[in-house]
Amino acid sequence: MPNSSASNKLHIFAVSLTLAGSGHESHGPQLEVQYARSTKKFLGASSLQIFEVTVRNMDGQAWVMANDTVEVSIESDRLTTVKPGIIKRLRPGDQVIIQVGVKIKGVNEQGTTGLATARLKSSRVNVSHEFEAAFGIGAYEPTYESIYTHESPDWYNGAKFGIFIHWGLYSIPAWGNSGSNETYAEWYWWNENMGPKTSDRTYEYHLSKYGTGYIYDDFMDKFSAEGYDAREWVNLFADSGATYFVQVAKHHDGYALYDLPINVTQRTSAAQYPHRDFIKEVFEASAKYQPQLHRAAYYSLPEWFHPDYAPYGFGRWPGHNATNPYTSEILPYRGYVPVNDYLEDIVLPEMQALAALGSEIMWCDIGGPNLTASFAAKWYNAALAENKQVVMNNRCGLPGDFDTPEYSTLSTTQKRKWESNAGMDPYSYGFNGATASAQYMNASIIVTSLVDIVSKNGNYLLDIGPQGNGSILDLEAQYLRQAGAWIKDHAEAIFNTSNWFITPQEGDDVRFTTTLDAFYILVMNQINSTLTLASPIPLVDGDQVTVVGGRLHGEVVSCSRIPGEIDGQAKVQLDISQEVQQADQWTWVFKISYR
Repeated sequence: MPNSSASNKLHIFAVSLTLAGSGHESHGPQLEVQYARSTKKFLGASSLQIFEVTVRNMDGQAWVMANDTVEVSIESDRLTTVKPGIIKRLRPGDQVIIQVGVKIKGVNEQGTTGLATARLKSSRVNVSHEFEAAFGIGAYEPTYESIYTHESPDWYNGAKFGIFIHWGLYSIPAWGNSGSNETYAEWYWWNENMGPKTSDRTYEYHLSKYGTGYIYDDFMDKFSAEGYDAREWVNLFADSGATYFVQVAKHHDGYALYDLPINVTQRTSAAQYPHRDFIKEVFEASAKYQPQLHRAAYYSLPEWFHPDYAPYGFGRWPGHNATNPYTSEILPYRGYVPVNDYLEDIVLPEMQALAALGSEIMWCDIGGPNLTASFAAKWYNAALAENKQVVMNNRCGLPGDFDTPEYSTLSTTQKRKWESNAGMDPYSYGFNGATASAQYMNASIIVTSLVDIVSKNGNYLLDIGPQGNGSILDLEAQYLRQAGAWIKDHAEAIFNTSNWFITPQEGDDVRFTTTLDAFYILVMNQINSTLTLASPIPLVDGDQVTVVGGRLHGEVVSCSRIPGEIDGQAKVQLDISQEVQQADQWTWVFKISYR
């Protein structure tokens, strides 16, 4: 789970909402650089390094306005500011992170450290802030300290919505029980080995349907993929409004859905039936039919019953041969290739193979013993050489670039990037045939979940569990396309937005997002004839509040000030006509443009 320490919690400032207007203040706003830093991110090419400057308006009255924008630049004899940042609006008490693109002047300066100055400048502002900077991005070393300096790139931070796909041998028995007894269907093999009288009753289900002599690895012979169509998959992902997808390449059962060298393992869909590399197929389909989608793979470091994982085994990943839970017979591990060391000879080459296939996210699971620093250094450096930016989650055995809570969202904004992952099934990632149709997440829940998560600096990775033959449930596809229509129609309030520094929400149903050009108010579930906001939204005299998306996109909504009665803060009231109420569904979005 993301760090919930006090340093990462949202601090709410009691700020009065003073409606400002151009020229209302004779003095400039009192701006302060809270923090400035060099990053290991870049704009377009690795030669154009990103610096970030956090700016707060400390003034009690004066605003930054679009008629006197503040330019943010970086000064040093070792670099040139190529792309300055611009602040168009910043109300008293608010804070914004501005990116500045710089180019290092000389080859000899690459990798050096020294002092730099962040400069804030307008006709009424001239503020400087000196800080220690690292010039150039530089190569990564295979150490914890070096890998820790990597961070999530802007394409991922702005991507917001992705599709997770759990499909494997476990999709054939497709059992996880239901209701309060439901468990992850992709854990079928492990749950079967837990014996009778567990809440999920996997042992009893297998016994009844398949009998004592049918073992888990026999499902390889049924993994026909006759309903699988990679083109249909990626078209559905695009229709859902997602900007990336993460396909399970190998789960804890050790069955990999991609080709691997014969000295690593033969426990793959390429070496075994149906002799196909599904990760390659879906990546190639995406590149051909939906090239805008970012492609990624999930990878489990340990395998439950791999014989050579035994020296590293722990907890529910013991690493020895499974037994038939009905006969106690020790079972072979189909496709097993003996190796000297599981980490060196299996984990490292398997992760390298996914990188070679073009995975832009290394979405690991479980962690445990690992060689991730060694892998990541080579992966990051190879991407850097190609002017690509890749990202790794927090389950590869290192902190990674983002956190990954399961089936949960967070109540406050997190400074560190996070991604909530959950299935359309109420409690399973893999397809669970015991789940009733009415239990699947519908379009309304998808949309409102996305809005809530994005307002708190999160991404939403929504899982689908294809059936054993590789086909996706019609109901899931229907809900995804319905949600996708809304997401695309309101994209500007979702993608490439930031959380608002002051608060992500007001009450249960109102959320806020922001960009350098606009502020968005998102009202979930239902909307009435008036919307009264006590939060100090950045609204000034002369602003127009407009509708985003729906059948009345661009419609101007009447707004007015109400004298402050809640904690001394002014309130703003939006008057929502019946036509506007009826012109959209699930979440209504309103925009304040910074003009």
